[in-house]
Amino acid sequence: RVTCIRDILFSAEEKESVIAEIADPETRVVSLTVTEKGYHLNPASGRLNTSGVALLGDLSGGTNTIYGLLTKGLRQRRDAGVGPIAVLSCDNLNSNGSKLGAALREFIDASDPDLRHYIDNSVAFPNCMVDRITPASTVALVAEVGQRTGVPDKAPVATEEFSEWVIEDDFPSGRPAWETAGAVFTDDVAPFELRKLRLLNGAHSGLAYSGILAGHRYVHEAIEDPNLRALATGIMAEAAETLPPEIRDTAADYARPLIERFANPHLNHELRQIAMDGSLKLPIRLIATWQERAIKGLASPAVETAIAAWIAFAWAETAEGRALRDPAAEEISAICRTANSPTEAVQQLLDLLGVSSDLAGETNLASRIVGELN
Repeated sequence: RVTCIRDILFSAEEKESVIAEIADPETRVVSLTVTEKGYHLNPASGRLNTSGVALLGDLSGGTNTIYGLLTKGLRQRRDAGVGPIAVLSCDNLNSNGSKLGAALREFIDASDPDLRHYIDNSVAFPNCMVDRITPASTVALVAEVGQRTGVPDKAPVATEEFSEWVIEDDFPSGRPAWETAGAVFTDDVAPFELRKLRLLNGAHSGLAYSGILAGHRYVHEAIEDPNLRALATGIMAEAAETLPPEIRDTAADYARPLIERFANPHLNHELRQIAMDGSLKLPIRLIATWQERAIKGLASPAVETAIAAWIAFAWAETAEGRALRDPAAEEISAICRTANSPTEAVQQLLDLLGVSSDLAGETNLASRIVGELN
């Protein structure tokens, strides 16, 4: 049981209370876990995508996104002369704190430029990496927890035993002693972050799209498929070669238990949960690996198979009339429906993912993916 939560505020209905908590002098850390799409970043550039309806409303004073809420809360802190604060992203974004800080500054420059000096001098955005597989809660889980514990919990969470939390130690007003519970503090999160995003999350995405196409429902079913297990280990091996030298030697010891973690039959981790928001996830999990290897002249057959699987998945979902669960769903479906040829569709979808057109052309990536699709 989680006993450290004092109160819960639902921001959609209690926005002013959430803003007041951010502004409270006792608040020293605001953490965010809002998934990749909650940051409203352009997948190709990593910059704030200000064309969305929610962000446009917040730029005019609304509070429908993290940026509107943070801006109002931080403005109240500044106006009250309250001390510095850390805003800690815990989502699956590489350089998540740095990206959040840059995006919030873009938002403030466009909506409240007088606040910029306070942000630059009183708000820290530490990077962190969270590694723990956590499937979405289900009705069956709610029933099981109630039966086993006698507690009618409406929001139980199932997770694996393994956990790792690596945090950049940049908290200007202090922080909880999370290290006493196993957190690791460091000056540089990036190597740990890349290892997790490119090995675990990259293999997860490859399993998700290929597994769904092969008729599987859960991760543990997909990893028992010999072809998909080979794909997952291939993605990890290719990704390992792109890791920084200081952590590359740990890749094998990290990857080996991953297969066992994926094979856990008790998690019932839905492949379709992992398959959500591919346009945001693939640039971080797979495209970055492919581009680094391509620049070095290295082939990436496993990563390319995973990219092809995403395209095949998007194509199949569109053909079956199922709506993609992706912020770029309309654009992806339009490409699949209207492209004049498979090659044209593949090229447009690679552009959507931010694949370097020069590298794609030099390596004939589109033609190889079309071959995979056939």
